Amino acid sequence: MIAKIAVSAATFAIDKPYSYLVPEGMALTPGMRVEVPFGRSNKHCEAMVLSLEEDSPQGLKGVIRPLDDEPVLDGTMLRLAGFMRERYFCTLYDAVRAMLPGGLGFRTEESYQLTQDRSWEDKKLRKAGAMELLVLLRDLGGQGSGEALRQAVPDEEVFLAAIKYLVEKKWVHAHQDLHRRTADKTEQVASLASSVEEAMEYAQRRPKSAAMQAAVLKLLCDLGSVSVKELCYFTGASTATVRRLRDLGYVQLLDREVLRCRSIKPAQVDKDFQLNEEQEVAFRDLKQRMEGDTPGVALLYGVTGSGKTSVYLKLIRACLDQGRTAMLLVPEIALTPQLLGVMVAHFGEQVAVLHSSLSATERYDQWKRVRSGSARVVVGTRSAVFAPCTDPGVIILDEEQEHSYKSENSPRYHAREVAMWRGAKQRALVVLGSATPSIETMYHAKQGHIAMTALRQRFNRRQLPQVQIVDMKEELKEGNDTSFSYPLQEAIRATADAGKQAIMLLNRRGNSRALVCVDCREAPECPRCSARLTYHSANERVMCHYCGFSRPVPERCSCGGPLKKIGIGTQKAQQELNMLLPDLEVIRMDADTVSAVNTHEKILDRFKKDHIPVLIGTQMVAKGLDMPDVTLVGCWTGTWGYTPGTTGRRRPPSIC
Repeated sequence: MIAKIAVSAATFAIDKPYSYLVPEGMALTPGMRVEVPFGRSNKHCEAMVLSLEEDSPQGLKGVIRPLDDEPVLDGTMLRLAGFMRERYFCTLYDAVRAMLPGGLGFRTEESYQLTQDRSWEDKKLRKAGAMELLVLLRDLGGQGSGEALRQAVPDEEVFLAAIKYLVEKKWVHAHQDLHRRTADKTEQVASLASSVEEAMEYAQRRPKSAAMQAAVLKLLCDLGSVSVKELCYFTGASTATVRRLRDLGYVQLLDREVLRCRSIKPAQVDKDFQLNEEQEVAFRDLKQRMEGDTPGVALLYGVTGSGKTSVYLKLIRACLDQGRTAMLLVPEIALTPQLLGVMVAHFGEQVAVLHSSLSATERYDQWKRVRSGSARVVVGTRSAVFAPCTDPGVIILDEEQEHSYKSENSPRYHAREVAMWRGAKQRALVVLGSATPSIETMYHAKQGHIAMTALRQRFNRRQLPQVQIVDMKEELKEGNDTSFSYPLQEAIRATADAGKQAIMLLNRRGNSRALVCVDCREAPECPRCSARLTYHSANERVMCHYCGFSRPVPERCSCGGPLKKIGIGTQKAQQELNMLLPDLEVIRMDADTVSAVNTHEKILDRFKKDHIPVLIGTQMVAKGLDMPDVTLVGCWTGTWGYTPGTTGRRRPPSIC
């Protein structure tokens, strides 16, 4: 039998299904990952089994070993990998890697072993680092890991050249082993191995010196089974006592898988909410399409505040009632915590979350919940579109026009296109929800290529908020050289006095847009991507927001001229507001303040619970947040300052 395999080491130019011989007795299934030799050097690498054929040609390399006990991708997802390869010009394995959580990946560990040829001991090697590596391997007993050998030759280029030289001379054998990045977490569970009567009889005749054994058996008689950790905690016994009872045949120990999933606090919502007439019409139209033979794609076009989320919830409930699964995608991680609380309140433990802010272990365990079927509702960002849902009934993309649905790394997929592919192949309805749809989505809806359902009015017929545009050129004439107009300052003060909250939106983090030389008009640029470096006052550095390059703020330009800060970022906006309204507390949420500890959820929870008057942030504070006390929003709609390399001014910002 031969297996058609997608190899991870293949580049796009040579990417194709390669044929490998399946050894006798090895059980493989399409969708399993295997370890195979590849290339002239037969380097070991991971690969994905695409299909199996009943044939046994000669001269094929054989599969070394399977890396999975069961398939991690089904036939539909393997076909999706083929679609992504042709659509996004990536390799098959790049597509496979994008579908799987990082915890399922493998890392390569190198090891080296001395051969029987010891002729090098009588020679003087001129290759830098070669003799040091050979001597170290001999001292280690003839075998050592790559990490240990690198300590003798820390220079990576010298190390690689020396290893290559020694392998060519056949003095050293090189081995590569694949190891899982994340292991399954398990715990020991104790249960009775005998009848309750026998266990109680043994416990009653034990002497006082064996009181711990009696306590363990009595607790197991009451509970049946319990983890060893909890058993020792409640009885005060040690693990040695539990093992002793196991050896006597009264207790059996088994390993049980433990999922590392953080608990989600349900939001306080009305589970029996009623849709208004317009929402009910939209829901029934979408439900009818979902139950059809060819559900297709539908645009839910609703103005801001029209209640699209309520329609989503009803549609997901209808999908679950049919015994199918559902996916809800959002463009920003910041939206996930608030939405999760609502989803858990409605659907309980059936909800799983998949996004990049989760740790590798958490994301892996959530993925396992979805694959096993214990979680039937998936909420997440663009990568959640690859969730291993069985028989999905509806795939919803909220705010479908957002650019964050498109991946910036290879494969550069668009979650909307992947969702539409899955919907077509798995007979699932794809719902694109937005108040401002993308041009292509609206065009297809107008042309009739996709269905469209509209929500024309806000929920309970509330009026849209008033918008005031302030020209900062006029503010500058009146002596206001800050970034906050007089009307906005007064509105923030009035909002705080009324016990309400305000959100300030600025689509640029950092202190200033750039540093510009007063003499030559040049600005410091990133040496990697030629983008202007942004000034950050918190650490007095200029940083590139594309590749992450940073360096200390230069004292002067390369021409010797002084540097001037231009533009405004969230840091500067916060500093100015603290200066203008010192008695108001202001917090900031952007990529500089959000971290693994100080998460989006914590910042938004603090803003809401502590009733902080003002929140300043980038686009992550402007999408789909449910903040009842927020009655004022200010935003910057332009840029201010000199354009590097020119003498003219750009259009000044307006604040509404």
